[in-house]
Amino acid sequence: MLQPDGCIDFWVPMNNLASQLQKLFSEGSALLHAGNAVQALDCFQRALIIDPLNPTLYLYAGASLHELKKFDEAVTSYEKAIQMAPTIGEAHNNLGNSLMALGRFSDAADSFSRAVTLLPLSPVPLTAKATALQAMGKTAESEADCHKALKLDPLFAAAHWNLALNLLLQGKYTEGWQEYEWRWKKPDFTSPCRHNDVPLWNGSPLHGRTILLHAEQGFGDAIQFVRYSPMVAQRGGAVIVECHPELVQLLLSVEGVQDVVPFGAPLPPFDCQAPLLSLPRIFETKLQTIPSHCPYISVSNIYREKWAALVSPCLSSIRVGLVWAGKKYPDPLRSCRLVDLAPLATARNITFYSLQLGVGSEETKSPPPGMELVDQTSQIHDFGDTAALIERLDLIISIDTAVSHLAGALGKPVLLLLPLAPDWRWLLERSDSPWYPSMKIFRQKQSGDWGEVIARLLPTLTEFIGRKRKSFEGAPKE
Repeated sequence: MLQPDGCIDFWVPMNNLASQLQKLFSEGSALLHAGNAVQALDCFQRALIIDPLNPTLYLYAGASLHELKKFDEAVTSYEKAIQMAPTIGEAHNNLGNSLMALGRFSDAADSFSRAVTLLPLSPVPLTAKATALQAMGKTAESEADCHKALKLDPLFAAAHWNLALNLLLQGKYTEGWQEYEWRWKKPDFTSPCRHNDVPLWNGSPLHGRTILLHAEQGFGDAIQFVRYSPMVAQRGGAVIVECHPELVQLLLSVEGVQDVVPFGAPLPPFDCQAPLLSLPRIFETKLQTIPSHCPYISVSNIYREKWAALVSPCLSSIRVGLVWAGKKYPDPLRSCRLVDLAPLATARNITFYSLQLGVGSEETKSPPPGMELVDQTSQIHDFGDTAALIERLDLIISIDTAVSHLAGALGKPVLLLLPLAPDWRWLLERSDSPWYPSMKIFRQKQSGDWGEVIARLLPTLTEFIGRKRKSFEGAPKE
């Protein structure tokens, strides 16, 4: 977002309220920049009572509303600013940001295009436009705008970040991993840059030294890239992993890992370090050299015994785990509703198990008609529990969340549901994943249309049931 920075002329009407108006504007600007959007908005709204025809006030009010996630109201405020002053490039750019938050990608791209015209020397609207184009599935156009932005400012981290995601999505890994290192320069990157006082490992032999591999971003990222730990250990060092507390017990099972420490806990001495998502660059990973051996995570006996008591052996039906909703940020479109999965219930001899935690889990209370849905998520306390439950199931059907990564890392069959514009790790068009051999991908053909995706998935589910039922003649699951 182009935060208002005072460079826009603020016109103060020449009357006896001018001093009060200027004070409200100055206070609101300071509050907004300090991150206090609630009080900032109050200042701008009071200023608008004094001067209701001031476009700059609507611009700043819109920025406050956006920060408060009141995106519809922010759009209205920006549109009022543009109606009064059509050439304010920041208003068009920020309107685009709020439209993006609402999932109106085409409208957002149009707003960013107008901002590009009005702010020809700024890389910000070009980079934002690239994001909108990517969300629309226009990969080539998005990449081109990233390069244009970097011509204007070669050090603009947001453009490097967008370019990295674009290249990785296309499978252009050599350049993509290099660009991905710019994430640490991005002011709003989701993870802190850790352990800068310790040398970054460059892939050279470790000769008995201790290396710390530290997780970043979300649970799924840690699960996906901890697969590099055995390769690091093979370079002759002792590997310690630092990660989210919920992952500690799970990652202790990874080959080559000597110890796992939760974020915030004291660390043992170590000689060098590497973020987990920098390992593909360090190992010069290409599509053909992805370390794809699965499973690389296993379930400990303690968790296995707990879930063996909770999920008894069954010969009469297939057990399918379901996940239908993920976090709204950074991708609000990678979720559906449980009711969208209702057609799955038409397949016979299935018992569904909810693996849905957090947002969307309330939907388990009223499953679609005909769907037998077992909810034992109250027994899940960390990812060791989730892994043990997944191990008891036959198949996982999931949207793009950490559960899909975990199931793939366990070698469990996974049917993955993806939005039209997928995350970079799933590449383009493929129905398989080079990261997880047991995974099959079902992609939207039209944004928001999960019905067509589920209809396409059903024959695969039916075929899986048929194959699995034939295996019932063997020994029952323990």
